Amino acid sequence: MGCKYSISDSIYRPLNLAIISESRMIVAKNGEPLVYMAARPKETPTSSWNEALKQATERYRKILKTYRFARTKKRNRRGDYKFVNCGLSYGGGQKRVQNISQGSKGNAKVVEEALEDPGIRRMAGFIDACFNGVAPRVREHYCDTLCTILEHDKTLTPNFTNNVFAAATFNLGPNVTTARHTDHMNYVSGWCAIIPLGDFNYHRGGLLVLWDLKLVIEFPPGTLIFLPSALLQHSNTPIGRGETRMSFTQFSAGGLFRWVDCGCKTQKDFEAEGGTLPQSGRQRWLDGLARFDKWEDVVARGLAAVSGRRH
Repeated sequence: MGCKYSISDSIYRPLNLAIISESRMIVAKNGEPLVYMAARPKETPTSSWNEALKQATERYRKILKTYRFARTKKRNRRGDYKFVNCGLSYGGGQKRVQNISQGSKGNAKVVEEALEDPGIRRMAGFIDACFNGVAPRVREHYCDTLCTILEHDKTLTPNFTNNVFAAATFNLGPNVTTARHTDHMNYVSGWCAIIPLGDFNYHRGGLLVLWDLKLVIEFPPGTLIFLPSALLQHSNTPIGRGETRMSFTQFSAGGLFRWVDCGCKTQKDFEAEGGTLPQSGRQRWLDGLARFDKWEDVVARGLAAVSGRRH
């Protein structure tokens, strides 16, 4: 199937050697990639990452002022801050894939405007470019899954056309400090993406804690990290008084992949019609991990691309 969700705008450039050489990958003992920390995009006269971050931060402030949060909204298990989810979801008893409801037309308009914001679209484009450069086969699986869902149900609307993640969260803060948690509904064989925003001393606060790996990582505003959030327990440390921290996260629910594997129907309906999944859950998980490239292969691909451009 042809997929229309691809990087087409010139500001969303593929990963180049500079970004690869300044990036870091945390790998397992067997060489499988776990966490990817991308270098910031280079500032150019026609493409300012700092300006995009500024635009996104201003949009977050606007969302906080104009979005009407339900008084009865259940407590956020990840931390004491306001957030807005948007995009496609499936799981928790849903009968079909749906766009996440915003509760009112006014809120839906606030989210629609946020998704059109140039700064937020720039972040989404950079996330997708890095995803494509570092784990192209994993990204392709996300893209194929999203395209299949959208082709099957024309009433659904994706967040972006330059990004393959099905959903996003605006963690609005203005003091986003997350508790130790996993995102167990996310696709277990994939990644979620996180970009922090705000004004804080990243040497002292807002550090990313990866509990299972016993690592604490500086996480400056405007940097991008991919991690398997369904598997690794993670949190971030508090920031200082008078500082602000927000974040933009992207993910795809594991249920979306199961929905597609079952022919765009519930597993219960699929099995009632005589269908059987060809692989066990464990084998599907292992196959998902096999889509990740080894880090040395990513670097070699980047070197070859740069060498080709020089000639």
